[in-house]
This record gives sequence, C-alpha cells and structure tokens, in this order.
Amino acid sequence: MTSTNITGRQPSASEQTIINEVLSLYQINPTDESYTHYHPTAIFHDPVSIAKGKESIMSQFNGMPKLFSSSTTQKCELLPSTTSSIASINNSDGIPTTSVAGPENGGSVIVLDLTQHYVFKGDKTPEKTLNSKVTLLLDKDGFIRHHEEEWDHEPNKTGEHSGFMGKLQEWRKKVDAKLVEAGVSSDPKKV
Repeated sequence: MTSTNITGRQPSASEQTIINEVLSLYQINPTDESYTHYHPTAIFHDPVSIAKGKESIMSQFNGMPKLFSSSTTQKCELLPSTTSSIASINNSDGIPTTSVAGPENGGSVIVLDLTQHYVFKGDKTPEKTLNSKVTLLLDKDGFIRHHEEEWDHEPNKTGEHSGFMGKLQEWRKKVDAKLVEAGVSSDPKKV
C-alpha cells in the first residue's frame, strides 16, 4: 500500500489501522487484511452500487483492478465526527444503520474527505479525479457496519429520500452489486 499522509484531526491507533485498510481498497491493492474490520453483514453504498455483506463488498473492491491500471490517493483528511455526518445513513432497507453502530450504540464513526485519482485500463487510458466523503460506521466491537461513499459530498439517492427515481436507482445499485459479486471473486488473492 502506498503511504498516505492523513491530514485533519489525529486518528487513534485503531482508527489509523482501519483507515489504512480502507485506503488499500481505494488504491486497488486489496488483501485479506483490508477486510478484517468489516462485519459479515456490513453494507457498502456509493452512487454505483449497494453491496450487502462482507463477501459482496469484497467483490466490489476486488473488481476495481480490472477497471483501473492505477488509483492514487491525492488527499485524505480525517474530518471531525459529528452527528450530522451520520444522520442520513440508513441501510438499504431504510433502517438506520445507527441502530447497531455509531456513537449512540457504543461504536464510533470515521469520516474522510478523500480525493482519488483513477487511471482506467485501455489504450486511451482516460483519467478521473474524484473527491468523496467516506463515512465508516463502526459498532462497539470496532467492526465496520456501514461504508458510505458520497461523490462530491452529495448524499446517495435512495427511494426513501428521492422518491420514485431514487427507488429505481436504489434497485439498479443492488442489481449492479449482485452482478459484480457473481462475476468477481471475493478472494483478494484472485485479483
């Protein structure tokens, strides 16, 4: 994994470990250790997919090296953890993830301002720099229960907040995650 300078508030030792593991996923360098802090029932939600369960999350990130030749972290700032940073996070069934994770239940929250530079595979190698707000809700045992990635810090659309079109997008995201899971191994050694 590429060494990344983290700015913002100082992470605790356990936060630093989790941040390093998650950054290895974004840097398209998934290993078994990258997933040690994900709970078996964790949820990953970004504008492209909603992956339910650790195995599905592993398939999502293990598939990234098939799309990108490189991914570099340009900025990683650890933001203050506030209630407003987790207020809108629900699992994909509309149940607040904070019912099992987050500060109200003895857990914690890690919020990152993350800028990644992606280079796609292929002859023309298009590139894209993406700024995201990454929120990790941890339970009292230190496991990630919810991993939310919001591109350009814009909340992800769901049926609960975005009406009919949001419901269609939510359905598409779940299908996309299942297709990736079916086609990509959850074993990092097979990447």
